[in-house]
Amino acid sequence: MSRALRRLVLVVFVGVLVVGCGAPAQPAASVVPDGPEQPVVSMRLQWFPQWQFAGYIVALLKGYYDEAGLEVTLHPGSPDMVPLPLVAAGADDFGSTGADTVLLAREQGIDIVALATWFQASPVAFMVHADAGIAGPQDFPGRTIGMFYGDNVETEYLALLAASGVDRAQITEIPGDYNIAPFLERRVDVWPVYATDQPFTARREGAEVDLILARDYGVQMMGDTLFTTAAFARDNPRTVQAFVEATLRGWQDAIANPDEAIDLILTYNPELDRDQLTFEAAETIVLLQHGPGERCIGFSAPNVWAAQATLLSELDLLRQPVELTDVLLNQPLLDFYATQGIVCE
Repeated sequence: MSRALRRLVLVVFVGVLVVGCGAPAQPAASVVPDGPEQPVVSMRLQWFPQWQFAGYIVALLKGYYDEAGLEVTLHPGSPDMVPLPLVAAGADDFGSTGADTVLLAREQGIDIVALATWFQASPVAFMVHADAGIAGPQDFPGRTIGMFYGDNVETEYLALLAASGVDRAQITEIPGDYNIAPFLERRVDVWPVYATDQPFTARREGAEVDLILARDYGVQMMGDTLFTTAAFARDNPRTVQAFVEATLRGWQDAIANPDEAIDLILTYNPELDRDQLTFEAAETIVLLQHGPGERCIGFSAPNVWAAQATLLSELDLLRQPVELTDVLLNQPLLDFYATQGIVCE
């Protein structure tokens, strides 16, 4: 999808909606001095409830949101229920999306702010069959790859090709699907996945797979980011503070007690598989504690965000500079860590 078309689709979708760090064993208590301005809020996840969203689910089921004076509803995401346009249109108050999406949205005039960067390293990987003779992106030409257009998967794909000098025109692309059957049936050679879950699914189905990671080729990108609109943050600072703090308590709890978090997630979504959640928990914790997350889970490090903005500019996806001081709303998170004697840098 071209950059112009991506913008058009996003603007049209929003328009339609408008019309129609080391974790402590015990999470700290809330430091919000007064009750939230808007106690009833909704959060739009990027996909169905799984360990990827453990912080939110733990905060909900262990009463951290209640203790913060919030009544929170978690809404699942899907290809048809995308967090960015839903939050931008006011259908949801908070959402989860890729860091690159936040930057691109700001350039397009969609006034959102990042409240926390959960995945300090991108979970995106490119899955191949181990016997396919595909060792890296240099082997993509002449192959067929599934692609999820218009989101962080495509952005990371473009960055990977650019970093390895591969011509996209020499690759056959087909639209991706969240069902990996086309890959398992070898109708597609390369399949974009989150390294935290779908490789487990493929291996459980008997496939021997390898993962190609863009960061192994010098492409450093971030992943899941908690965001809201700048207007909501401005009008409801105590609500934002309460939501960020309670969610951070949920993440600290989930990291310190991953098996208990799995039990809670299975209670919340019984259709999931315990073994897959165990795999996902281990892989997700690595992403949460990468880089700035080693000390401060969720910290949006300005230098890391600046590097991602530079990468997007080099890919000609971001054509205007984005003022990061307007994008990164770290103060609620910093206030929370200050109560624990932790300074995030």
